[in-house]
Amino acid sequence: MSLVWNIDYLIDFRDIVLPDLVNDEVFVAVLVARKKYCKTLPRSEEILDLRIIKRKEDFVRKIRRFLRVSDVDFLDKNGKYIPKTAMAAYIDIYPKSCLKALKEFNDLTKNWMYDAIYSKDFSLELFRKIDTKLKSSIHKTNSRKPHKIVDIDSKDESLIKYLPDGRRWITETKNGYHVIYLNPDHELMKELHQFRQAHKNSDVYEFQWHQGQTVIPGTLQGGFAVRGWFNVFDSIDNTTTCNTG
Repeated sequence: MSLVWNIDYLIDFRDIVLPDLVNDEVFVAVLVARKKYCKTLPRSEEILDLRIIKRKEDFVRKIRRFLRVSDVDFLDKNGKYIPKTAMAAYIDIYPKSCLKALKEFNDLTKNWMYDAIYSKDFSLELFRKIDTKLKSSIHKTNSRKPHKIVDIDSKDESLIKYLPDGRRWITETKNGYHVIYLNPDHELMKELHQFRQAHKNSDVYEFQWHQGQTVIPGTLQGGFAVRGWFNVFDSIDNTTTCNTG
């Protein structure tokens, strides 16, 4: 059982959207469960698993393996199984810096060591989470931000046409669209900032300038089959494959 439903979308997304990694950079993918996809969950969102991807060329293989999940693999805080229909997979398209993460992680573990020695109330069981803390540090440390994301919280496809033109990837999500501008130049950034200012009180457009997390095309998001297109947006009703024109 898998949350991956279409390999072609994974391949196109990797080749078109993901930047090449350099030096100490990695990608981070996360598997989450959300209450808005399953009302019986006790929390609004829970991170179920996190995967570090060290090479861009391994993206498809790693994601396929990462998302081999079933309805009995994860438990919520009340000990009940989390169904696949509550899950979604995301990747942060901003490369992460392992070097920056190491400094934060070292500072954290030094504090733990100090408390372990001098605090009677410190629980050594906290050290069991050391791998989780390292992954979390990596997840939080951006190396660079090559792309910009506009999140459209509506299924009205005409809203995309009001956005500035440019090289972009458009992902249809469960509740709307993620419009990813690929390496926008100075002039395009000016247009995007102007559009952002004009719609700063909008309930529809959300501008993800500082974080690059986006749902992965070719996977299931709360049971919805996520798809994506490059540059030109065609009517979803008339499109069944990735548009690379």
